[in-house]
Amino acid sequence: MENVKNFVKQNLRLILLVLCGLLVLAGILVFVFGAAPAQGFLKAAFIAFGIVLILLGCSLVVLAAVVGENENANFFLFDSKRNVNIPVDELDFARVNKKMTFVMTQLAENASEVWTGNVFDENNEVYGGENTFVPLVAYKILYDLGDRGNESIWNLYLMADGEKIDAIVSALELNDDNELGKAFKFLHENAAGNYERTEKFLADNKKYIQNKMVKYVKANIDKF
Repeated sequence: MENVKNFVKQNLRLILLVLCGLLVLAGILVFVFGAAPAQGFLKAAFIAFGIVLILLGCSLVVLAAVVGENENANFFLFDSKRNVNIPVDELDFARVNKKMTFVMTQLAENASEVWTGNVFDENNEVYGGENTFVPLVAYKILYDLGDRGNESIWNLYLMADGEKIDAIVSALELNDDNELGKAFKFLHENAAGNYERTEKFLADNKKYIQNKMVKYVKANIDKF
């Protein structure tokens, strides 16, 4: 039953438009096969019935146009194709990661700037004076470093000053994730010009980071 409710909620506009088409078609058929061959009172009844069906269909078009207007589009849940928020239970890492990739493009022009600029600048309009996105940005940085980091990016990581590493650690602490931040900082401080240990660490904790990102979004979904 819950699955049915979710399906109806996600596809309500489409359902209304289909019903509209069926009602209009039914009205036309009443005119063609009912009213046309009928006479007198019966003809008038068919005409009236056909008009009612078409008017009901048109009313569903209006309803489909306004349905969901009062539902705020959630950054992570909103499906632009169906113009509706998906159920939070359907939120997965692929969707969260895609949305965070967009966020990162607003914070940095390229992957290099993540390590050379200040993506945690609280005055950036992406944050809007709030710290809701901050832990996700830190997780995204670590995830991308382990998943997509190339030689040049790894070298920037090795050259990053302690302030940038501390910013990541502080961001993770906002989600009470102290251990991940401490481990990352320790590996950076003891890298000695070699990123292999950090690379392995992030690879081993890939699923952990994914789960943390999804759980964080779900726990704070009303803030996005």
